[in-house]
Amino acid sequence: MGGLNFLEKVDIFKGFSQDQLKAASKGGREKHYLYGERLFAEGEDADRIWLVTDGQVDLRFDLPGRPTSEQNTVFAITAPQTLGWSSFVPPFKYALSAYSATKTCKILQIKKDHLLECFDKDPRMGLMFMTNVAAIASRHFDQLQESTSVAPVSKVKITVHMSTCGIAAGARQVMGALVEEISGSDRRDIEVASSGCIGHCKNEPNITVEIGSSEPVIYQEMTPDKMRRVFKEHILGGEVQEDYILGH
Repeated sequence: MGGLNFLEKVDIFKGFSQDQLKAASKGGREKHYLYGERLFAEGEDADRIWLVTDGQVDLRFDLPGRPTSEQNTVFAITAPQTLGWSSFVPPFKYALSAYSATKTCKILQIKKDHLLECFDKDPRMGLMFMTNVAAIASRHFDQLQESTSVAPVSKVKITVHMSTCGIAAGARQVMGALVEEISGSDRRDIEVASSGCIGHCKNEPNITVEIGSSEPVIYQEMTPDKMRRVFKEHILGGEVQEDYILGH
């Protein structure tokens, strides 16, 4: 099992004292996976964090009726990185599926309930943990933006507003649906971006669609299903979805 020397290198435990690391490690359980084995599936309840101690884990979107593929990989996670931080972000569901991407992969699991008990005893520990979660989420969204910006000059730009209020309202799931739709299409002129709050917290999640020289369209109260409809009808079909527009 990864000891304290390993845990102090893990992104989600940055800044923890030795006593805090020791408290967190008491809930740890090591598991081994073979190449292609799934750790968890998109949409399952997120109830633990997963620390990669050896090997690589791919986070992928699974397309209905199709086998998993390395081409569907959104993030590659290696030691000493963390996955499963969705356990601490509403709606507490895994947004992507995780697969072992190396011959063998060693994982240290720590259940959410154990960590919450630690945070009850040491609130500062909980504050540092959630600060680190926010930093990891921000880094992942930056990576996602880079990976989906497939054209030097995009004719289409879709911005998902990923503020704290947007994430709490479901912006991560909206982003996941968007990436899935783009990956399943043959369009290579679409840029995906993330940005902060636009001042309409009660109408989150918001997205902004910009096509060519047309006026930007801001959609409100988005869900994965609404995102798929906007992609098919507006992005691909050119028909603005009036009933989703902010202020309508």
